[in-house]
Amino acid sequence: MSILSTSGQWKRAVEAWEGIGDAPAQRNRSRRFGFKVLENNFLEKYVATAHWTLPGLWSIPATIYLLHKAAVVLAQDWSDVALLFMVGMLGWTLVEYWLHRWLFHAAPSQNLAIRNIQFTLHGYHHEFPDDPGRLVAPPILAVPAFVILTLLVIACFPGNWPAILAGIFFGYLCYDWMHYYTHHGRHRSKLGKFMRRFHMEHHYKDANSQFGLSSPLWDFIFLTYRRPASPASAEKACLGQDAH
Repeated sequence: MSILSTSGQWKRAVEAWEGIGDAPAQRNRSRRFGFKVLENNFLEKYVATAHWTLPGLWSIPATIYLLHKAAVVLAQDWSDVALLFMVGMLGWTLVEYWLHRWLFHAAPSQNLAIRNIQFTLHGYHHEFPDDPGRLVAPPILAVPAFVILTLLVIACFPGNWPAILAGIFFGYLCYDWMHYYTHHGRHRSKLGKFMRRFHMEHHYKDANSQFGLSSPLWDFIFLTYRRPASPASAEKACLGQDAH
């Protein structure tokens, strides 16, 4: 048995998965917080799941280091560093939207290996949206993705990559924490309540709308925004009194 062997529940879920739907499949609605993915308990806890604080533990120090490198080591003007940082943040929101809409929502492959990857990337989250251990990217997903992204940014912007990458990392942190907040935060402000309803529309009413996680900006631009309304029956069935 491989150290990365998946649980029987995972295998059955992947086989039964029919793609991203407008709400979790009926068979999964009673299992609000998902299930164990890896058979190995150590890897399940430290590799396949992530506490919501984890993205901040690496992205905040990385952002500070990259801004220091840009402004002090490379002696770039602070106004240029600020502009490049904002470009990185804005660029991340577009990448976030593009990946979510066109990659994560692709139709399930008939190839089992690819199908497992698709279910890992996003299918699981749509079937079990409130699983608190898989709302922010666990190490098994975050590390390879950001190694590739870092190499791409360095290759594309050889003279300005530190400040741009700092903006991307900080934008990613906003994305991950906003995503967790929409599912498990205490939504008291108008903005918080709006973002909660905005994201729940995507999970429980129309999976082809509301692709932005950190903001609705690109949904407005690409016409995938729908005005949030009260919880649907599927949301109430999954979340009970927490549907709001």
